[in-house]
Amino acid sequence: MNRATLETRFLKITKIFAKLGGIWPDQNKVKFILWAMVHITMGSFVVVQVARVVHIGTLEVVIEQSSLIGATILMIIKHGNYVLNAEKLKSLLNDMSEDWAVDRLKQEFSIMTTYANRGSILAMFYFVNACICAFLFVQLPWTMRLVHMIKPHNTSPPMLYTIPAYYFVEDDLKYYYYIQIYLGLAIYVVLIVFVSCDTCYMVLVQHACGLLTVAGYRFKNAINDFSFNTKISEKKAKETYDRVRFSIQGHQRAIMFLEKIESAHVTYLFMCMGIIVLCVSITMVQIATMEICMDFYKFTSFLIIQFLHLFYLTMQGQFVINSSDEIYDAIYEASWYKMSTKTQALYILALRRSLTPCYLTAGGLIQLNMQSFSEVMYQ
Repeated sequence: MNRATLETRFLKITKIFAKLGGIWPDQNKVKFILWAMVHITMGSFVVVQVARVVHIGTLEVVIEQSSLIGATILMIIKHGNYVLNAEKLKSLLNDMSEDWAVDRLKQEFSIMTTYANRGSILAMFYFVNACICAFLFVQLPWTMRLVHMIKPHNTSPPMLYTIPAYYFVEDDLKYYYYIQIYLGLAIYVVLIVFVSCDTCYMVLVQHACGLLTVAGYRFKNAINDFSFNTKISEKKAKETYDRVRFSIQGHQRAIMFLEKIESAHVTYLFMCMGIIVLCVSITMVQIATMEICMDFYKFTSFLIIQFLHLFYLTMQGQFVINSSDEIYDAIYEASWYKMSTKTQALYILALRRSLTPCYLTAGGLIQLNMQSFSEVMYQ
């Protein structure tokens, strides 16, 4: 499979949004304009939120803005990581393309396709969730004004904002629609950054899981169905030894690919985890101390979004652990006991390596798995 076919079949959503965010490899000079749009929008978004804290200065406002400011800073970190690690991302995508260009057995190609499809399905679900969340935030002020128009009151329509902030104007009514356009642009940029960065991470991890599973398949099927008492010729023994060695090389390839993924995301994931946990804690405090109103539903939705984001990130690490564990089982189930001691030694080495499972970490300190997710959920 060539690079164009790979991108069309499995990387369509990721490529579209990565190009919109300016982080897709080998883009032309327009990427600098896209970078500027993202960071100017997000930077100004932080400024107007901090300005509200300074302008009002109450503890309630500090708590309300803290989680939103944290989420905005997270967007800057996400996009900045892929800008700074552009060469690493390019190398990962090139490696991915090379893996698909290799001639494989039909069964191996089927395994790779299964994991690539899972990556594209996860990307689609993530895209749909992000669009729904963006719509929920954008529609809030307009829904309230529409309800006010349907049921007339003796007061003027409510002037709600998607994100509360101080916009450096005294007459909110005069600039209301301009501010809403700005907020719509900001949410559009957030959507681009979320989808482009996180779906890219997902499809890369799923490809690594596919490589691990292929390696397990090779270990399990490297030895032909010899009878235990059958005398194996020297030629057959050498062929089997070469197949086991080839399996080990495939396993090493998968491990190296995972190491490259972690190298490109290690600091980014650590900062993401820290900010998400902080934002979740603050948002839960807000919800626990808030009256039932529109803001209550808005921040409840915001909390769900944070949990979904954390779930998607940690779930990828769990996929890696599961695929790594399957290699151990595949090696154990192989008929290694029928082969020569030389071949058995390779299986022992591979089995010993599999006792240390592959996993993804945040900053080398926090393992990304469902246990980490549950610990945050029940903190």
